[in-house]
Amino acid sequence: MAVSISERDGVLIVKPKGRLIGPAGGELRHALNEQLEQISGTPKVLFDLGAVTRMDSSALGTLVATQVTIARKGGRSAIVNISSGVRNLLIMGRLMSVFEHYENEDEAIAGLTS
Repeated sequence: MAVSISERDGVLIVKPKGRLIGPAGGELRHALNEQLEQISGTPKVLFDLGAVTRMDSSALGTLVATQVTIARKGGRSAIVNISSGVRNLLIMGRLMSVFEHYENEDEAIAGLTS
């Protein structure tokens, strides 16, 4: 698993790539925590899951834990580019309502910054 993290218009864009299984969830959590600690204001985070080929419950837990951290700081998070497998995992876990979701990155940036 690889993850790229960038920033656009005050929104942290997190793009994991590959299989988010087993230890990859911990790697993602570590990368996210480092970035969130550096944000002094209200965090806005976009998870672009378009390059995620597979996800397990550990990685899903990382996303949810990150969402809780963001919400406690008064921030917002969203997801885009969800594959059918990841969407099914979110639906089975009844977690689709936990995240804002948008069709593409531009819509998500606009939504999170409004």
